[in-house]
Amino acid sequence: MAKTSAAPSRTGTRLITLGTSAGPPPRAHRAQSSNLLIVNGALYVVDAGDGVARRLAKAGINVREIGTVFITHHHDDHTAGLGTLLSVAWDQNRTKPINVYGPPRTVELVRAAVQYFTISAEIRIADGGRSVPIAQVFVGHDVETGMVYQDANVRVTAVENSHFGFHEGAAAGKHKSYSYRFETPDRVIVFTGDTGASDAVTELAKGADLLVS
Repeated sequence: MAKTSAAPSRTGTRLITLGTSAGPPPRAHRAQSSNLLIVNGALYVVDAGDGVARRLAKAGINVREIGTVFITHHHDDHTAGLGTLLSVAWDQNRTKPINVYGPPRTVELVRAAVQYFTISAEIRIADGGRSVPIAQVFVGHDVETGMVYQDANVRVTAVENSHFGFHEGAAAGKHKSYSYRFETPDRVIVFTGDTGASDAVTELAKGADLLVS
């Protein structure tokens, strides 16, 4: 459960678990799966279940500063809050791109979020105070396994886990579920997402300082 805090530290690595409730049913006092990784003051969200924007507010985080999001898989308890998170950042005049990385169909997911909030965005532009179309701010990226992202603070590697390994017929192999390894200057943190037993995840987690499972 997120706790109210001061502004994020500008040095080092910190993890805040924003939501830890599994499954689609809403819970009165818990948010769905979402995490915030803070590295040298930069903010990275891992999964965006329902309640992520509220939990960020409770943690004292300015949603407008969220620029990078990683999605483990496309079950709604890991993505239901994504559109709201993005829209709230845009409502607060975020103009720089917000990049969302995840398995195949992440681009489709982000485009759907843009479509959903376009009506509201058009009205707010007409209201005045906003000029950048919402579609220019939200950017989805379908990534393969391996190194999926790198900047001055983090190096992110993805593997496919076994969450959808039981699918059969036309669905077999169609949907992907990822686990991520974040290497920062002072920590290694691995997020399994939802998974069963997985040799790939075991290998990914070797030597990590923290495993979020």
